Amino acid sequence: MKKRIYQKFEAVIFVLRFGMIKMAWLTFLLLFHFEVTYATNVFPQEMRVSLDLKDASMQEFMQVVKEKTGVSFIFSAALIEKAGKISLQVKDEPLNKVLNEVFAAQGLSFIYKSGAVIVKKQQPVQDEKKILVKGRVTDTKNTPLPGVTITIKGTSVGTSSDVNGKFQMLLLDSTNVLVFSFVGMEPQEVKYQGQDSLVVKMKETTEALEEVVVTGYQEIREKTAVGSYSKVKSEDLIMTGTNSLEQMLQGKVPGMMVINSSGLTGQRQKVRVRGTSTVLGNAEPVWVVDGIIQEDPLPFEMEDFNATIEDSDLMRDFVGGAIDWLNPSEIEDITVLKDAAATAIYGVKAANGVIVIRTKRGERGKPSVSYYGRYSGSLRLSYDRMEIMNSQERVELAREGFARGAQVLDETIGYSGLALAYLRGEITREQFEKDAKYMETVNTDWFKILYRNPLNQEHSVSISGGNQDGTYRASVGYTKTQNTARGNERERYRGSINITNRFSPKLNLFVSLSGSYTKTQAFANGVDPFGYAMNTSRTIPCYDESGGLYFYSQANGYKYNILNELANSGNENTSSSININANLRYSLTNNLRFGVTLGGGRSTTFAETWFTEYSNYIAAMRGYDYGTISVGDSKYQNSQLPFGGYQTIQENRSFNYTMRLQADWGKSFGLDQEHRVNVMAGWEARSSQYNGYSNKAYGYQPDRGKSFATLPMVIPGTGLTNSLLANKPQVTDRLSNYLSYYVSASYNYYQRYSISMNVRGDASNRFGQDKRNKFTPVWSTGFRWNITEEPWMQNVKKVFTDLSLMATFGYQGNVVEAVSPDLIVKFNEVNSETGEQSLSVSKRPSPDIRWEKTLSMDYNLSWSLFRNRINGNFSYYYKKTTDLIVQQNVALENGVLSTYVNQGDLENWGWDMYLSFVPVRTENFTWSVSTTFSHNSNKVRATVNQENPTWRNAVGGTFLKEGYPVGAFWAFRFVGIDQQTGGPIIDDTGIEQEIAGEDPSVYLEYMGQRDPATNLGINMVFRYKRFSFPLSIYYVNGGKQFLPNPWTNNKGLPTEARNASTELNKRWRVPGDRTNIPGIPVRGGYEMKTYNYTNHASVSYYPYEAWGYSNARVVDKWYIRFNDFSFAYDLPERWIRGVFKSVRVSFFVSNPLIIKSKDFKGRDPEVAMGSQPRERSFSLGLDVKF
Repeated sequence: MKKRIYQKFEAVIFVLRFGMIKMAWLTFLLLFHFEVTYATNVFPQEMRVSLDLKDASMQEFMQVVKEKTGVSFIFSAALIEKAGKISLQVKDEPLNKVLNEVFAAQGLSFIYKSGAVIVKKQQPVQDEKKILVKGRVTDTKNTPLPGVTITIKGTSVGTSSDVNGKFQMLLLDSTNVLVFSFVGMEPQEVKYQGQDSLVVKMKETTEALEEVVVTGYQEIREKTAVGSYSKVKSEDLIMTGTNSLEQMLQGKVPGMMVINSSGLTGQRQKVRVRGTSTVLGNAEPVWVVDGIIQEDPLPFEMEDFNATIEDSDLMRDFVGGAIDWLNPSEIEDITVLKDAAATAIYGVKAANGVIVIRTKRGERGKPSVSYYGRYSGSLRLSYDRMEIMNSQERVELAREGFARGAQVLDETIGYSGLALAYLRGEITREQFEKDAKYMETVNTDWFKILYRNPLNQEHSVSISGGNQDGTYRASVGYTKTQNTARGNERERYRGSINITNRFSPKLNLFVSLSGSYTKTQAFANGVDPFGYAMNTSRTIPCYDESGGLYFYSQANGYKYNILNELANSGNENTSSSININANLRYSLTNNLRFGVTLGGGRSTTFAETWFTEYSNYIAAMRGYDYGTISVGDSKYQNSQLPFGGYQTIQENRSFNYTMRLQADWGKSFGLDQEHRVNVMAGWEARSSQYNGYSNKAYGYQPDRGKSFATLPMVIPGTGLTNSLLANKPQVTDRLSNYLSYYVSASYNYYQRYSISMNVRGDASNRFGQDKRNKFTPVWSTGFRWNITEEPWMQNVKKVFTDLSLMATFGYQGNVVEAVSPDLIVKFNEVNSETGEQSLSVSKRPSPDIRWEKTLSMDYNLSWSLFRNRINGNFSYYYKKTTDLIVQQNVALENGVLSTYVNQGDLENWGWDMYLSFVPVRTENFTWSVSTTFSHNSNKVRATVNQENPTWRNAVGGTFLKEGYPVGAFWAFRFVGIDQQTGGPIIDDTGIEQEIAGEDPSVYLEYMGQRDPATNLGINMVFRYKRFSFPLSIYYVNGGKQFLPNPWTNNKGLPTEARNASTELNKRWRVPGDRTNIPGIPVRGGYEMKTYNYTNHASVSYYPYEAWGYSNARVVDKWYIRFNDFSFAYDLPERWIRGVFKSVRVSFFVSNPLIIKSKDFKGRDPEVAMGSQPRERSFSLGLDVKF
């Protein structure tokens, strides 16, 4: 519209120069001339033009011609508003010829007068017969194809199909041949033979589409891209409605590992790209959405919340990650950048890889509405295939313990409680035997009580449309996910809108706005349904004989019932976020483009956990069970918390913005345009501000209007000040600012050889004060050789469709934002004697800290065989991180025990591979396979002085030692069973050495690393006519892990409230038994062993605990998980014609099967140390387009 006004305005100005009277005469003469004069289109011979247009309107065509030639156009808006789309590609052609062909195809003609082209309607000519042809273009499934280019063979005259696949154009004569071309389809020629209407079906091409690599800063043609990257398209993601985006990517990307830590709803997954390059820093990759880095809504480390340390991590787990706000159904594709050449442009954020997400844009055409729906259910957990004792086995264990004289606590429940009551004469032998026999049959099903078969739902509605000047897309989504554990669920609302506007061929704008709100309910600290069902004796009933809750005395001495504890505690987390992104692009010339990007996001999280006064947790703090003590009782007088419970809240607000100015220049030159140079340069400012608040308050009464009871200031019974009134809210703020420059340059010759270079410098307030490290650049360079573009390879292209080699080298960076160059102190209470407030050092300043640097080398081979029927990629990489940030012991005069220093090196090396092929392809059936392979090894290459390492660090995988990988762990050496006591024999040779107090590996045996080193993903799709059957399989190997110790009490029988593993059924019982499971701990076999050293260090361990962390308890952590299986059917067009564009019905099964080492005995290997396993779920899906 603006163009039309602009062109009319030019004509008016031209006429006003002659005055109003002259204008009237000129208009009359021009009109008379148009009607009676034969059109003479005479241009200067030197006036030539080069054009490359796709689906351009007539106004756009004329505007481009004017910009290139200076020729103006005079026309009537009504004359050209019905003109069709114009697609043509001409190089240095005479302007007269181009205009003749274009206007003739639209039923128009023109004359050239005084530097202006006057457009008019074409008049019929007697000696030239024009033919109007109409038609429709579809694919093989009869789906209309909009935007198909239709040209007359041998000419540049053409048009394009509309949103319904329809087209019409004028033929020059009846012998014309039409050429149909469309991206992803085989070109087709159709000879006109007098048909009233043409119906053209286009087939998908077997040739690969020319893909682009999206880096977040630019889009690069895949043929010229240098670097290691992997792409996942949205159609490759299996969206069941219950899986997170990270879980959908498991097994889809070579070199990337996704590890589940728990099966609870809302918990995060751990993601690693090509291993771990940092120890104290964030090892997660950077997430980028539409060019904007996404920040974690809650970046604080646990130690930043000293006031509520027992609740902080639990609440953090359910807040969500950096991309939790993003609706997976709105994703177009995902690109994972892995090596320095691909990630160096991100500077100090990129040592752990970059995951770039591009969201869907609007599509040209009429408004299109899509609905995406999922309904799913899951199966609750059960005791089947779990190594948990039933009631009879648990009673037998306790009976043997009594017979052997094991240490027994003063129990009131279980077999021990009965036996002690009998020994005290409180019950008769007959009653004892009767109750014991009954106890063997109780078999309380805690999983049935605490778990359910939940129903989940997810819905998303989107609308998309637009025209050649702009597109739009908007979507809203709702998700409700319930875990099989009662009380754990999540509800989420999400919405987004994006607009792409083409103001002119030179100026384009993209704007997006998205928001989300999430509420998650989970469990308070220490209330774990899975742990309770696994570890609580099944001899204990949940309900008493009257149907009420059955309470028993827990280890703390107070009454307990799990349902009561769940009802009187909780953990609720809410988070909301809003993100905006604007990108403006202006093409100054054909070769030079400028861009401005503005992105910002604000998020708020509120986490609350509580216990009421009716809970066991508060009873232990209060000193008596609720309702058992009167006001005058001494216990009441001595209680710090006679009323109410406690509440912990943690609130965090974050705001981040990104501002980027960028210039892109590209030019081809040479006789055949064989040389191509591209340069990108930019400036970026980024800031992340976090404000955190936490508080723990006592006296909380949620059932009384969420009020707080008034606690006594002085405890009446003791006269002491009530310490619970010392309310200490904690405010934790953090500001991270980055100022960066970046330059990227590439050169390509004949699309055979490509060279790239990337440089980026970052300055940050998190780096310390050393000016020498301000703007220290990270850089990379790489070379690509497209072998199949060589002339001598052209004869074998039917076999080698594509073959390329790449080599890259460069540096990546990582800044540990938790380490500050500033002194951080903690304000203590006011001293009652001095009246002054004291300070204590929380974190010593690290003014000289530098960011960690990672040298990266990558060698890559890519291939495509037999016209892209077999595709693959293999990469070998080596990474070395220097200036590793670790904690080092310092003298006590510093006020802290340790400080942060740059010390140590870390190496990673490995390979990853991708392979896809189609084993079977027939007319109705296709079987396609894609596989990913990855292997990573790492080692610490320099001595790292840690803070007081112990054997617990060594067995837990947190002890860093030169020559061993990060996550390496050691174990005690188990020799055998003492045939006299049944206790374990531990070989601790070396523990007597003085160095053993500082290096636990001296007396332990190295076992391996916890994280798997190798993983394999297999993704298959079977298609038969309108049916499709995707299947995803994930294999992991190379990691090792301790099995849980079945002996939970190092000095005797487990408490009667605690169940035991069926592994103990194979325990040692009498001398001569051959087994690796020690017998019941008895005196002489469980005593603690202690070793003291001259440096005041000491080492102590219990034999039964050491056996639990011995080499006898280490197993290989391998498993094969069938992640997802789905079945989909596309309804035939004849069923839905006139109502829907497409309808797909789907059925999904998530986590249907896992094959694993038999040593795991029914446990999920990913969470084998006691967390809740992933659930098996079934989903129904409906995808509809209107």
